Amino acid sequence: MLKVSNISKSFGTLDILSKVSFTLVEGQKAALVGENGSGKTTLLKILAGLDESDSGTIEKEEGLRVGYLPQDVGLVKDQTIREYFGARAEHLISKTLAGLRLENISLDRKLGSLSSGQKTKVVLATMLIDEPDLYLLDEPTNNLDIPALIWLEDYLKNSQAAAVIVSHDRRFLDKVADRVFELDFETHALKSESGKYSDFLERKRKAILKQKGEYERQQEEIERLTTEARNKREAEERGRKKKAPDNDKLLRGVKSDNAGKKLTVGARVLDKIVERMEKIERVDERKPFSIELQAIHSGGHADIALKDVKVEYKDGFELGSFTIHIGYGKRYGFVGQNGSGKTTLLKLISGELKPDSGEVDIGQAVSFGNLTQEHTNLPADAVVFNFLKEKTGLDTEFIYNILAKYGMSEKNIRGKIGELSPGAQARLLLSLFSALSVNTLLLDEPTNHLDFEAVTALEEVLTDYKGTVILVSHDRYFLEKTRLDFIYLLENGKIERIPDLASYLSSATRDAQKMLKTFK
Repeated sequence: MLKVSNISKSFGTLDILSKVSFTLVEGQKAALVGENGSGKTTLLKILAGLDESDSGTIEKEEGLRVGYLPQDVGLVKDQTIREYFGARAEHLISKTLAGLRLENISLDRKLGSLSSGQKTKVVLATMLIDEPDLYLLDEPTNNLDIPALIWLEDYLKNSQAAAVIVSHDRRFLDKVADRVFELDFETHALKSESGKYSDFLERKRKAILKQKGEYERQQEEIERLTTEARNKREAEERGRKKKAPDNDKLLRGVKSDNAGKKLTVGARVLDKIVERMEKIERVDERKPFSIELQAIHSGGHADIALKDVKVEYKDGFELGSFTIHIGYGKRYGFVGQNGSGKTTLLKLISGELKPDSGEVDIGQAVSFGNLTQEHTNLPADAVVFNFLKEKTGLDTEFIYNILAKYGMSEKNIRGKIGELSPGAQARLLLSLFSALSVNTLLLDEPTNHLDFEAVTALEEVLTDYKGTVILVSHDRYFLEKTRLDFIYLLENGKIERIPDLASYLSSATRDAQKMLKTFK
């Protein structure tokens, strides 16, 4: 179906891909993984025909239909959903949108009025209707709600189409992918392995431990042999300098020369053994990325109370009325379909949005760390260094150190925020939260643009974080790791507390499987 041979790509002096090769046959699903900036999106664009490689070849089966979902869907705001779908059959449009949980949305609605997740669903629906032979999916789960995500999982698993998928959702990759393509950040080459993503990670962890152990044992053996060779040379030198009595000089001299030669030969043999050893490479002990976040509560009221709150939008959407009390130091999770009002709720909690009725009481001791889904709270034209300086008042050396710790280069630090990738913008916000020691985290889809290393670091810091956590996420693994105290479901303009995450996921899975049968 698809054969890629020795694909290379550079931007100026910066190498992105180096001699990338792989094959993909019908039905195979590959997880394309690697650090941010390792070339995943570039490779997908080359495969989709939207970019060209500098060298190498791509052989596609004749008539191969390719569907590409970009990370940024970039829809025309004034276009309606119906106009976007074009001449595609309306019954297929309705059936596909229902599977993606957009069954109640009007086809005459403007694309600009949709939430990020709803926009992704519309683009994804056009691709599913066209039934490509090869799916190229760049972060397809970023803006999807959990029910739609589970439906897409089941659809792809049962599809005979092949796929190359870039995603930070570990559970999704485990469910869908049967092989892993890893792009190495240092060599820019691609390594291919069959099996689940989690199994790949475990094999990689064990391989690193094994290599580290073998390297250390080899270094100990080299040290032992080198020391023994050095001792033999020193013994030969001492023997050569030792003076014998005159009457025994000849005999002792002969013996001394023979012994010295044996020692010298022995030392050379040991040198050769070391020289001929197949040297084991030292494991790169790069310090893993970590987030330092300590919640400072200076005393006073740090709870948040929303009483009889209601919001009404001009397009007819309503949320509420509802009452929720958010106690300091607790962890709250909010789930629901795209467009159900999760981001609206976070805006109400932060004070960014005023309710049409009801009251929002934010304690005077609350200090927010607000990680928005689209990073809309970051000024695009501001210089990164100046932004952190103005927000924190910290000295230049401290700002440089913390930004470097969070993965910023000198160019990034002196550049504009709008020039940063979404992942780098998320890291910038996390560095700000760390510098300010915020005590209340508002996290709207925090795993969307972070690489696996940063997501893992965020999971670890939340384990011991003493402040309040208010989380909206579709990432099931991340939701489980956060150990939520309370979880709420937003549905049909209402907010209700549900028993636990597991029951919600089970219900969503049953619904997705039912919808998939209807779709078929």
